[in-house]
Amino acid sequence: MIRYKSEMLKVSFKWITSSITDEELAKLDEVINARSREGWDLVSYSFMGGSGGGWGRGILMTFKRE
Repeated sequence: MIRYKSEMLKVSFKWITSSITDEELAKLDEVINARSREGWDLVSYSFMGGSGGGWGRGILMTFKRE
């Protein structure tokens, strides 16, 4: 059976301005590599612009594993 897991990584940059920092890129790599070590494969990601619902800006990532 395939299982899915979604995770939100909060970020300070705005996608349209391409102002991501080296620290934020390193954190993104850290999350993806940590999940990979746990057996999860990244299957999708999406930038969430923060529409005022309390989540803020972030990258929503979905992983899967059997």
